[in-house]
Amino acid sequence: MATTIKTKYQKDEVAIRKDTTYARLAGLTALGGGIIMLIGAVLYFSSGTDLWAAVDGGDMAGYLTAVGGVKAQLVANLSFWIVGVLLLGTAVNALVNLSEQRPALAQVARVCAGTAVPLAIISFIAMMALVVKIAPDTSPAAIAIADVVGWIGARADDLATALIIGFAPLFISLAGQGDWVPTWLARWGYLAGLIGLLSLTVLYIPALAAFGFLIVPVGIGWMLAAGVVLLRRLPGS
Repeated sequence: MATTIKTKYQKDEVAIRKDTTYARLAGLTALGGGIIMLIGAVLYFSSGTDLWAAVDGGDMAGYLTAVGGVKAQLVANLSFWIVGVLLLGTAVNALVNLSEQRPALAQVARVCAGTAVPLAIISFIAMMALVVKIAPDTSPAAIAIADVVGWIGARADDLATALIIGFAPLFISLAGQGDWVPTWLARWGYLAGLIGLLSLTVLYIPALAAFGFLIVPVGIGWMLAAGVVLLRRLPGS
């Protein structure tokens, strides 16, 4: 009997250490990834360039000309985004490991992140090819290539963004509510999922395209909030 109790205590202690490790990893990577993605966003929006507007509006020549003057800034922007999405993917996987009550829903979040991370990196590399290898060339051949590469980069990023900071927070919230996810954070996750769906829907409604960017503050905000929640739950916090 004493041996059984001791074995159970040891297993519980191992489980607690495992949860603490995942909570720390998830908290740090969610915060770090969110902050790095926001830094990248600041670099992008302050560059005065807009790939999405160029793709939707057919002004790739104007985009390439503008990019030619801010190449270094956009390379930095894309480099931050590559690191940031890797950290967010790590965070989602750690969050999945904390959500044991509804493992099926948690695994859907893992699939979302596993699809989004490589897709996002491909999109960022495509964007970097425009910046480094094509801009500021505005010859007909350069514009034709840039139209295709730019469309792939923008649309791959749209899908990856919806998956990793829209649908992943939704399914993690569904999986972890009542466990480690407080009610307010779960509701935030539901909102992120809804806006993630909106961000894909508006791709087919050009007049509403600006609303697609709502996923960035809502989704990144959820990641930052989740990181804070987890780090505050750690022993000694």
